[in-house]
Amino acid sequence: MILKRYVAREFVKPFLFSMLAFALVIQTGHLFDRLQVFMRNEVPFRVIAVYLIAMLPLWLIQALPVCTLIAGVISVGNMSRFGEILCLKSSGVSPWKVLVPFFWIAAGLTVLTFILGDTLMPRATFYGRSLYRRTVDKAGLQKPVWTDIIVLARDRRRISAKKLDLARGEMETVSVEEFGDRFNLRQALNARRAEWKEGSGWVFYDGVVRLFSRQGDEIIEEESFAAARLPITEAPGDLVPLQVKPEELSLAELKNYIARINGLGIPALREQVHYYLKFAFPFTHILVLAIGIPIAFRTTPSGGGHGRAGFGRMRSLALALAVGLAYFLLIAFGEALGESRKVAPWAAVWIANAVFAVAGLFLLKRING
Repeated sequence: MILKRYVAREFVKPFLFSMLAFALVIQTGHLFDRLQVFMRNEVPFRVIAVYLIAMLPLWLIQALPVCTLIAGVISVGNMSRFGEILCLKSSGVSPWKVLVPFFWIAAGLTVLTFILGDTLMPRATFYGRSLYRRTVDKAGLQKPVWTDIIVLARDRRRISAKKLDLARGEMETVSVEEFGDRFNLRQALNARRAEWKEGSGWVFYDGVVRLFSRQGDEIIEEESFAAARLPITEAPGDLVPLQVKPEELSLAELKNYIARINGLGIPALREQVHYYLKFAFPFTHILVLAIGIPIAFRTTPSGGGHGRAGFGRMRSLALALAVGLAYFLLIAFGEALGESRKVAPWAAVWIANAVFAVAGLFLLKRING
């Protein structure tokens, strides 16, 4: 019990410090990144402060696994550097007894991340972004120009555009995708711009139309055009996006949102990937420790890191952070596979977890050696 309390205390100190450091760096960076926008729109300081506080849960939940990794590597590295682990082993205490409290803490953080990610984070994120849209973007029915829109239309179509100008009835850098009964891509139109003609609909200029195979994975016909029409009945005002993002929704809300999209005959691949990621991501705490702790265990008592058997403290931390970066790159890789239909969405988000689970078990088994 004494050992567990000591290990927990050694872990909590660097964890809280790194969490506060991340919060300060993220908040400051975001503030300076948008400072000119805030000043140009004369946003009151109180509104800026509320916005930054509301967005903090999202940013911290994304950064917490890195805090867990840093805390685990520093605490184990210190115990190894000061000879405490060697002393415990000499007294007959198994290294696993030192490890167990770390993984109990990681398990608790996993549960906490899942709960906060389904309750506090989506509500706070939605409030913060809604506040930003009202005070900075001046979003609303009177907003004349929208950028980077993605809208679900009738007849299983998805329309995206770099810019939508409601006043002029125009779109720039337009893409119109049409899907079949099984969510397979049937046709894709890409145009430099589009113009709304009252009574006749949208006219697309300077683009290309591609027809796809039955499976939707191979182009079978391609034709360029100077001007073309599609039977799209949505007027410019109908294309104003809903502005809802997966991180602003709870699991139940996101599941209902996916059902609504699928009900229109559109594949909600991106939303499905984020839905399953809400289950997979919290386990990051356990998996990064499974990689980071064995690295920290190899820190020599002197901290010099001589020879192949040992790493210096800073090198251990740097390598552990590189491992954490690799984990997030694997998550991004899995998301890309899921959104591109290469892998089922539920399986794609677990790729990083599977790779790190195997690597972590391998490294943990080597500790006794």
